[in-house]
Amino acid sequence: MKRTDFKLTAILSVCLMISLLSCENMNSIHEKYYDRGETLYIGVADSVKVLSGFHKIGFEWKINTDPRITQTVIYWNRRDTSVTIPVARTTEGEMWLKALLNDIDEGEYIFEFEMQDDNGHISKSTEVAGAVLGDIYVENLRNRGVKEIAKLETGNMQITWEAVSATANTLLYSVVEYVDSEGRQMEREVPNDEDVTLLPGLETGDDINIYTIHLPENGLETFMSLRRRFTMPKFERELAKSRFEAAFKPGDNTTPAPGDSDGAWANTWPVGDNRDIRQLWDNNTRNDAVNGRRGILHTNDQSTQWANARFKFPHKFTIDIGTLATLSRLHLWPRTDNGSFTGHSPRYFEIWATDVPKEISDFENQAAYEAYYRTTYAEHRPVDNQIRTNPNGDAAHSADGPLFIAPAPAPGTYNWQQDWIKLGDFECEKPSAMNHNQRNDADNAIWQEGFDFSFPETGKKVRYIRLVLKYPNWDHTNCINLGEITLYGDDI
Repeated sequence: MKRTDFKLTAILSVCLMISLLSCENMNSIHEKYYDRGETLYIGVADSVKVLSGFHKIGFEWKINTDPRITQTVIYWNRRDTSVTIPVARTTEGEMWLKALLNDIDEGEYIFEFEMQDDNGHISKSTEVAGAVLGDIYVENLRNRGVKEIAKLETGNMQITWEAVSATANTLLYSVVEYVDSEGRQMEREVPNDEDVTLLPGLETGDDINIYTIHLPENGLETFMSLRRRFTMPKFERELAKSRFEAAFKPGDNTTPAPGDSDGAWANTWPVGDNRDIRQLWDNNTRNDAVNGRRGILHTNDQSTQWANARFKFPHKFTIDIGTLATLSRLHLWPRTDNGSFTGHSPRYFEIWATDVPKEISDFENQAAYEAYYRTTYAEHRPVDNQIRTNPNGDAAHSADGPLFIAPAPAPGTYNWQQDWIKLGDFECEKPSAMNHNQRNDADNAIWQEGFDFSFPETGKKVRYIRLVLKYPNWDHTNCINLGEITLYGDDI
């Protein structure tokens, strides 16, 4: 054989092998159709659209003009599950069909669409991917962010929203729902471009629910995110001291004015009075004279009269704050021109409050009225090393210090404390805890800045407060001086 003939034979053999292999690959692609033998195929499903819903999924697809098509079979779960959709032609041309599958488990699926006729002929299948949404999807939906909720001076609550991100393209709008003060169910839709929302008819402590409506891409329906609950905040501002007035009750310490008699609580202010209870809201914490008046409350020092003193611990002072308010805190200044943690300034005290105090008309007689307000239960404290234990240089006072305390009432005696709210039992704490007449910079700083005390949430508006100053003061004397008080709360 010639060498040229050999080369030609080899080339033809290679080409034949390639041709055989190509045919084999083509056969494998259509193997599932060849296995069915001689088949007459009808028109396929075209342009399939998938719409996701909650445990459901919807489809839209187009069939061609083939008149033999009588039904569509949709398979999923590797053809283990299927549904048959009858085809009722309304036109001889192309036609759109729809189907909705319900009660499907949440997850990702591959669906196959197959057309069939009445003679067992089928189409080639059309595969599409689709998602069925459910609880996991809902749990991961985000609410629109809330930047702040505040109570305004108008009494309305205000929500300030976070901006909706440009990528949050499924978020349609948000909803705020609550029950207002008149018992009405309120529902407010908030568009995405609304930055501030006002909510009337809500009070501190009320709850609102916020949720967000989403429409997923290719969504069959909208979805509601899980509700998020918010509690309405309190409103706090300094209460106007211009409204404060003394509201003396029996047992209040009325020295130096209106006087130190048993009935002085009912007296009017004398001319030329000074260092009385009104100095607690004059914005002056020192004993220095401003406009002819010194700036502190200073009761008469009855330490040398300890056996017969008319006013003993607990010293009481009743104040009308001039409006109903939910109180949140008190700032108290001692007499700041004294050395820190010395003198007659109080160390221990209680604050009580009420909206309407009982008056003499609520009692059978004057004696019952007097007894009601004079009777006071108070837990006094023992003298420790932070307090001068030998007041006025007189050893007798130290030995008989308990005589500065009013006799304890009999247990169970009805008194004003059963009708008032106790807002707190407080101590003006000395940061250093050093002995009497020893102090550091922290002690001096807080003495000038004053002490801040928070009240518990009572949910009740009050108008009257009663200061109950307890034994001992910083000098172990039967006297009280106090620089200033400022009250904060919600008075709207």
